[in-house]
Amino acid sequence: MYSEEYTPIKKVLEAPFTGVFSLSLYKTGPPDIPGFGAPSIKNLESPVTLIKFGSLAIVALFDNFQFTPSSLNVVVGDVITWQWINGSHTTTSTSVPAGAAIWDVAMNSSSTTFSYKVTAPGSYSYKCRPHAPGMVGSFTATDASATVISSFKVSTQNEKPLITWATRSETNVNYFSIFKSTNGRDFKEIGQLGASGNSSAERKYSFPDNKNLQASKYVYYYFAVVDKDGKTHLSPIQMYKNKIADEKLIVSLYPNPVTEMGHLMLKFNADKPGSMSAKLVDMQGRLILKTELSAVQGLNNGHIHLGDVPPGVYTVLFSLDGKNESFKITKK
Repeated sequence: MYSEEYTPIKKVLEAPFTGVFSLSLYKTGPPDIPGFGAPSIKNLESPVTLIKFGSLAIVALFDNFQFTPSSLNVVVGDVITWQWINGSHTTTSTSVPAGAAIWDVAMNSSSTTFSYKVTAPGSYSYKCRPHAPGMVGSFTATDASATVISSFKVSTQNEKPLITWATRSETNVNYFSIFKSTNGRDFKEIGQLGASGNSSAERKYSFPDNKNLQASKYVYYYFAVVDKDGKTHLSPIQMYKNKIADEKLIVSLYPNPVTEMGHLMLKFNADKPGSMSAKLVDMQGRLILKTELSAVQGLNNGHIHLGDVPPGVYTVLFSLDGKNESFKITKK
């Protein structure tokens, strides 16, 4: 299990909302004690912050044709709440473990929240039916562990990520397995570290990632607690800002040429919450389309509709926080 300093929170949002929002979960207790207080929603101040300690409601936000965050590690018994921000979407399960309930719920101005209680361990995948495959998400659920994790962070050491964590107690632990992702969704194991096994005292661990990728500005990590009986329990996911990465704004832009359906998908980096400007101009320099793509800190997914744009060659101009990049695309 995780630290018992954090108590269940059943409802964390009131609707409706517009813009980019963050969820901050705080320790509960007397309001006059520093560090204690109620859950907080802050508009346009910080990215989504999900601190998973115990049985907490987890919120995935709809905005910019993406689920934010798109991947979560949860514990059986947790409640996941999807909060509508704008547009017309669905949250629709595509795969669930045996014994878990499926779901297919419209998310719009008339239906702004949907909550789902996790009842079975395993991998869950979901999508927005109108905007898949670009708008998809997933979460992995494990049973509560007898091992208490007291801290977990990713810092920089010698210009490389250093993953550190501590356990307050350990029960029947075999080893820890460390996982990494460059998109926040697809994770691969990068190493293992032996555990104390059984302990009632605090134990500290560290694992350096010596394969820091210069091309990835934001990297995501979690670790698994693997018991001697083979059971696995997952930590929360932590985002790391890679200080030696290339300062790219646009990570990917596809498809190019854009098909008749007109869906231009992109991934872009943002150092803080805000809004990225996207302009489409023709070969004569005339402005054809202008839109704003909201962003949270980290790697973002974007979606621009070009269905009504005539076939031809265009330039897309992107601007965010003083960074400007341009790309030529072809619309069929």
